[in-house]
Amino acid sequence: MAPSDAPSASSQPSASSPVVILNPGGNRGHAARLRPALERALAGGRGELVLTRTPAEAADRVRAAALAGRGVVAVGGDGTVAVVANALLAAGAPVPLGIVPAGNGNDYACETVHLPRDPLAALEIALTGTPVAMDVGMVNGRYFLNSLGVGIDANIAAAAEDLKRVPFLHGQALYWASSLRELLLHYDRCPELRITLDGQPDESHLYALVAVNLGPTAGGGFKINPGADPHDGLLDVCIIWKPPLLRALQLLPMVEKGTHITQPEVKRTRVRMIELTSIKPVYAHLDGEVITAASFDARILPGALRVRQAT
Repeated sequence: MAPSDAPSASSQPSASSPVVILNPGGNRGHAARLRPALERALAGGRGELVLTRTPAEAADRVRAAALAGRGVVAVGGDGTVAVVANALLAAGAPVPLGIVPAGNGNDYACETVHLPRDPLAALEIALTGTPVAMDVGMVNGRYFLNSLGVGIDANIAAAAEDLKRVPFLHGQALYWASSLRELLLHYDRCPELRITLDGQPDESHLYALVAVNLGPTAGGGFKINPGADPHDGLLDVCIIWKPPLLRALQLLPMVEKGTHITQPEVKRTRVRMIELTSIKPVYAHLDGEVITAASFDARILPGALRVRQAT
């Protein structure tokens, strides 16, 4: 029996009840542990629990729900939330998104939307909270909710995909291990980029990172763009020129705390559009997913997504 066909206590929802998307394989299978509690909480037709195995399957179910006028709840981390939000936005239906943080990284849910980390408390907000208009980013034809990064942080995200197989490495511990591996072994991979801010190009330089955020954190709580506001119609950009390795090791703990913003290698700005161009494809992280391209053309879509939040 396919996971999405498995019976549950919420198998008789009303036609207007929200669809709750859960990938049991998410967060190394830990997300599956939430299923019994979710089924009990959704009993009586409060919502339809749908178990999905792949991003494509989740997107299909989200589009169908949105076109039927039903709200959608994403249970998972930043990657799951991004898949669900992309499908909602592509459907063009103005239904609200609810979020239950249950992933390895929950930057958007917990740091940007300020949802509780307790899954059942978050579920109540996801079902009954007030829909609030949130800004959305778009890059190379894809939507993102929280962060786009090119440079060492993207290389770190790629390294984290490998290190996720190591037991007990998750959250900030995973990010720290990946960071040290990339800085100590592969610092020469920092890209040379040409940056264009709101149509104004700059010269090409070597950069440690360029982080484009709607929310203040990425990488499991690292405060790369403290003060970023997902309601102001602007992208927050943090640019760090490539320093010597020892200096980069000094900057890393500052980025975790958000105290890097006053350092001489750092430039911060807010823009409506940013373009990053490299002479060859480079890594980027996009709401927890690692992608590659030679250029990234990003812009803000003010108030494009309604997300349920606590009143």
